[in-house]
Amino acid sequence: MSFLFALNGYFIQPLLTLLFFIVFAYVIASWLVAFGVINMRNANVRAVVGFLNAVVEPMCRPIRRIIPPLNGVLDLSVLLVLLIITFVKDWAIWQLLYAIAGVPGAV
Repeated sequence: MSFLFALNGYFIQPLLTLLFFIVFAYVIASWLVAFGVINMRNANVRAVVGFLNAVVEPMCRPIRRIIPPLNGVLDLSVLLVLLIITFVKDWAIWQLLYAIAGVPGAV
């Protein structure tokens, strides 16, 4: 059982934290591109924004089918992805581990 808790502490939690920061960087990069602070003609910027798009867009696409952008401008799917990552990281995984460990009242 300690293997599952170690796996969570050393692999799953850091991976979800990294994913949270990647989504946050995606939001910041999209704002910088939208306001013209960074230029997409730069190859380095294009590579970074392309990487962020490749990671975040598959998570946002199913949510956008349910909640489309408001007025075609305000996209709430990214906020929902951040909330889901936080929920899974801080509550769902722990409940699952406690249920596997047999802790009473965990789920």
